[in-house]
Amino acid sequence: MVRLAREYSALPRAVHILCLGTLINRAGTFLVVFLTLWLTDELGLTIREATVCMGAYGFGSLGAALIGGQLADVIGRRVVMLCSLFGGALLLVVLSLQTTLSGVLICTILLAFIAEMYRPACSAMIADVVDSERRPHAYGLMYVAINLGFSIAPVVGGTVLQWVSFRWLFWADALTAACYGLVVVLFIDETKPPAIRCGDSQAEKQVSAWDAAAHILRDRTFVILCAATLCVAMVFMQSMSTMPLYLKMQGIDKAGYGRILAINGAMIAFFQLPMTSLIVRFNRGAVIVLATVINAVGFGLIGLVEGAWMYAGTVVVWTCGEMMAAPLMSSVVSDMAPVQLRARYMGVFTTAFSGANTIAAPLGGIAMEWWGGEWLWAAAFVMGMFAALLYASIYGKLSQGSERHELPNGCE
Repeated sequence: MVRLAREYSALPRAVHILCLGTLINRAGTFLVVFLTLWLTDELGLTIREATVCMGAYGFGSLGAALIGGQLADVIGRRVVMLCSLFGGALLLVVLSLQTTLSGVLICTILLAFIAEMYRPACSAMIADVVDSERRPHAYGLMYVAINLGFSIAPVVGGTVLQWVSFRWLFWADALTAACYGLVVVLFIDETKPPAIRCGDSQAEKQVSAWDAAAHILRDRTFVILCAATLCVAMVFMQSMSTMPLYLKMQGIDKAGYGRILAINGAMIAFFQLPMTSLIVRFNRGAVIVLATVINAVGFGLIGLVEGAWMYAGTVVVWTCGEMMAAPLMSSVVSDMAPVQLRARYMGVFTTAFSGANTIAAPLGGIAMEWWGGEWLWAAAFVMGMFAALLYASIYGKLSQGSERHELPNGCE
């Protein structure tokens, strides 16, 4: 325990502050968790319409990841985070006032585009201030903050919904986003690396969006990594889109779903730090492949069991896989990325999750409506195993732990 405390306390102050702000924000993240239930129970939308709205959030997040990463590399991490957090708080209030499908779709896309921009900036900021060897610990600590908040949000939200309206939950979500923004204003400085020199010119310049995109697309290993992560994320997104609807069909109410899903966050809050300290001793390629298999098995089991305790058991299984892979993935990406493209690599990597939200939620809703939940979870297992095969195909690259420093177009 002493060694564990020393490993994490030695991380830079900025990492601890970012984790605190993230904890505050995630503890009030009610929108994503309860969005489909709000749309079906409060606004009277069908399952398909509700999951389409969930997909709209993913569509907005997709643009946020790409543009947020570009802006964070060009104008700075801090300003992007501030615009995202305060702007997202305002749009949460606006969304809570919508009563029509068209209004919800428009506001959801705008909200996702603004509110999710801070993610690649935050990830790049951690990589800016932490060396390669200690990044798994930094990202592991951030993951604890995210999931400790996530373990609080569904329990509080599900309980509060028994007494007050959904609108109050969205306003509380907005307040926590604004609080995170205030933490950044008061305690976080800019960390963006200085501009570089390109070619024979001695003038400093930024790497253009076009050159950055071309460089990323030529990085075959990174493209495969993102494809595999997209598959994993498509499976994981079912826990927040179709899983609450499936459990509702099995007789489990909103509060029960909140308690079951909270196991995921609670496990990560208690066990992620020692898990990270353990897995960094092993080949990270092997850990990522094994974790993906465990994740696939956990989600596949959902369609084979019955009862609240059994569903809780499936959450335990896929959470173990999640804890093994999560702190390593961002570290792998930061090692793959040239320094001047760090936020853009993080942004593209984040699109795997945004793209999954866009695709997986509507597809999951359609599959459950047409063929039933059992087929949905069987498909989730197959998708997860395919992701494991993709990770295995780049096993050697995943196992490397050194940073890359080459830049496009002859930049020094």
